Amino acid sequence: MRRTKKILWAFFFLMSLLIVNPENAFANISDDEVPDIKARVARISVLRGSAQIKRVDSRDWERAAQNLPIVEGDEITTDSNSRLEIQFNSQNFLRLSENAYLKITTLRDEGIAVSLPAGTLSLRVLEFNKDRQFFEIDAPQTTIAVQNAGMYRIDAGDNKGKEVRVTVTDSGQARIYSNNSGFSLRNGRSARVYLDGDYAGEWETSDAARYADEFDAWALERDAVIAKRLRDAHYDKYYDRDIYGAEELNDYGEWIYTKKYGYVWRPFRTATSSYDDWSPYRYGQWRWIPPFGWTWVNDEPWGWATYHHGRWVYVNDDWAWTPYPQHRAGRSWWRPALVVVTYSGSLICWYPLPYHHGYYNYNHYSSTRVDRRRYNTTIINNNNTTIVVNPTPTPQGTIREISDNGKKEGRNTILPVDSIPPRGVISVIASDFGKERRGFLITPSDIARNVLSKEPTDVKANVFLPTPKIVSDRAKTDVRAVNPIFEKIDSQIKTGAVERRVGVSMDANLRQERIYENRPAIERNPRDEVRGGDEAKPEIRDTGAIKRLPRVVTGREKGNGEIKESTPGEVPPNRLPTIRNGGKSEDDNQNAPVFKARENNRDREQLPTVIAPTQREERRERPQPQPEKEEPRSEPQPRREEPPPLPKVSEPSRKDESKPEPKPPQQLKDGGKDKGKKDE
Repeated sequence: MRRTKKILWAFFFLMSLLIVNPENAFANISDDEVPDIKARVARISVLRGSAQIKRVDSRDWERAAQNLPIVEGDEITTDSNSRLEIQFNSQNFLRLSENAYLKITTLRDEGIAVSLPAGTLSLRVLEFNKDRQFFEIDAPQTTIAVQNAGMYRIDAGDNKGKEVRVTVTDSGQARIYSNNSGFSLRNGRSARVYLDGDYAGEWETSDAARYADEFDAWALERDAVIAKRLRDAHYDKYYDRDIYGAEELNDYGEWIYTKKYGYVWRPFRTATSSYDDWSPYRYGQWRWIPPFGWTWVNDEPWGWATYHHGRWVYVNDDWAWTPYPQHRAGRSWWRPALVVVTYSGSLICWYPLPYHHGYYNYNHYSSTRVDRRRYNTTIINNNNTTIVVNPTPTPQGTIREISDNGKKEGRNTILPVDSIPPRGVISVIASDFGKERRGFLITPSDIARNVLSKEPTDVKANVFLPTPKIVSDRAKTDVRAVNPIFEKIDSQIKTGAVERRVGVSMDANLRQERIYENRPAIERNPRDEVRGGDEAKPEIRDTGAIKRLPRVVTGREKGNGEIKESTPGEVPPNRLPTIRNGGKSEDDNQNAPVFKARENNRDREQLPTVIAPTQREERRERPQPQPEKEEPRSEPQPRREEPPPLPKVSEPSRKDESKPEPKPPQQLKDGGKDKGKKDE
């Protein structure tokens, strides 16, 4: 009975919450929930000429393309007279010259590490915090660790090269490690590291301006283009910084305000005029990219952000892109494609994911063989702190959809046919899926309406896309590279000063081992000020790059000839200087009186001249006038302290320590009368 009452009370309590605020009741149902695969993704932002790419755990080389996603473990090569740029985010850009070979060894939120066995790269870092991230480059037998924002160039040469050159400009700074040493390279300098011979591991530096060439000129041109785009970008206004690549949208479209979707981006007519009857997800290709599975690679130069974030909506008889869906709670996660995929007979059909629906994973059955643990591992950086990526704030220009009657529409209450036009459905014959095409077919209207009339949740269970092996066998001439450039170079050239661990920064360990030789570094102490004084104690500068172990101080010899070793840092006791005369022992002077310096300036001036110690002489003080009236005292009148007579050192003799030391004779006044007597 009591249990029934509790259930009824809980039911009425929940119903009251739904009645008062029905929108917040489903606030936990959001579009951008944390995905199963959280691998970080880069892209090929510029490609001039031809290049090839080999995916992790794959033996086949494929042809690279612009806007092709790059993930951890990928290997990239460039042909002769080629230029390639990789964008990691809105702040890091890496460029490759001709005949270059690059491997992405680490690509995570904690940091980036790449390997360059051959060729030349130029790295532009606009913002960098070495305490929160790392960026490291492994060249042949060399490791370069970025320390500041700037521009870095690494020339690895070829498989017969005997040196590696590193150049740092634009306020950059790097730590460079070889097989047996390490050093820091600062702005405006270039270092040449020798790889073999008698000087292997050593280096020499020179001015960086002496080695500029055409590749540097091209990198500076790209920097100018990117700087202009970032200056005009709308980060944290219309979109957050997780949606990198959106800065190039201003060159191809404009931002407009709509009543239903808020601020959206609409491409210019000139940006789509070169495509016949353009629509989203029509011009491009499907590529298999581990660990995500089938990924859309767009043909438009501006489509990176629009095809992997947000939603495409059809408003005012035209397509537009909104950076966010109707429901958004956290950060903007990268997606392989935001589409709904289904079958219709022998056709594989897809259309843009509607604004009202959550993410639809069409790769659910295709990517089951991917080892997701490789890409979802939490990494600890060199400071032993876990980097946590906080959710980005919602930009000001984003609002939820508002219907014509002014009421907010519920989730998944609108069918795709009500928001997606029939010509937005794209299709391909199942046997041609995965092949490179200029453009896919527009689905016939009757088939398109039938596809759009179903909920995405009703069709996702029936999607079984072709396996990558089947598609690879069909598309040998489309994707595969016939003659790989550097098929065996990875086994011929070893990169890095030490063996690279995936996901871990090697800078801290190499610095401790190669520079400090596993000894602790010097820690500077703050200046200790003197209390009550205006001046500070002089600062003692530390010497050495490491803390040197203290040396043992040897004590004085004993009579039996043994040596007593004092503890480290012990100071020997103060004693008078030894005066050897007549073969006497040095201990004879231990009982000699210790002299104290006068503190009075007048007394300091009246010090007598010390005569050679031939015999003891008594000195007397000049008589001082007595006061006219002096009250009798029980004790003698205090007087200024006088130094005791100098000891006679010419004829030293051992005195009896049991008897007290004789006092010096009283000084006489008034013609030899005793001072203790008064004048009658």
